[in-house]
Amino acid sequence: MGGEIMKVKIDSYEDSSYKKIKTRGAFKALINPTGFSFTRKNDFNKEQASGASDGEQKFDKTSAPSLQLEFLFDGTGVVKDNPGNKLINKIKEGLGKKDPFSKTSVTQQLYDFYEATGQYDGTIHKPYNVIIIWGKFEFKGILNEFTIDYKLFNNDGTPLRAIGKANFGGSISKELAAKIAKTTSPDLTHKRTVQDGDTLPLMTERIYGDSKYYLEVAKINGLINFRQLKPGSELYFPPIEKTS
Repeated sequence: MGGEIMKVKIDSYEDSSYKKIKTRGAFKALINPTGFSFTRKNDFNKEQASGASDGEQKFDKTSAPSLQLEFLFDGTGVVKDNPGNKLINKIKEGLGKKDPFSKTSVTQQLYDFYEATGQYDGTIHKPYNVIIIWGKFEFKGILNEFTIDYKLFNNDGTPLRAIGKANFGGSISKELAAKIAKTTSPDLTHKRTVQDGDTLPLMTERIYGDSKYYLEVAKINGLINFRQLKPGSELYFPPIEKTS
């Protein structure tokens, strides 16, 4: 498969409602993580009556989700802007342009990452809220923890390679949470853009929680052949009186 490789980028915001952006593209990964871990956790009250050996756990709350990412910070210069494209690299070298990231020290790269995600800003009295974007994946939260493992050093002890292990916790304002809950309500009209691989039953399942309403949606949108949806087209999903 061709196409441009999407790199992880981080936008910084001043507030948890994500209305006041500080820097768009505050950090962009030179090397993408090999993967990420996304955790959701339900908390239960595990206290048992005195003398009891077993019992039903009572649901307490759903904790904020968390995201774990490992970033590779490299200052050896082995990574190029255009890996594998010798022609572009040769043209750039002929123009006197070198990979700007290859001459950026690991220390500077780590500083840039922490400045975008975890550094305390005295004007807002806290670190920034961030939006982490990797292709279609998006996560809103704050940096909870950042651990650095140094792996390679120059003769003078200067770090040349490090792995940064970042843990982000989901963090959005109550107003934004309410808005998100409202926009996913089956009692409202939704407009959705068809993505490659989407089917009408699948999209109906996402909106209403049941795929059986797809014929009504097809009728409302004037679809003759609902089995072949065109990517990029827009469909309307109105409120539907649910039946058992």
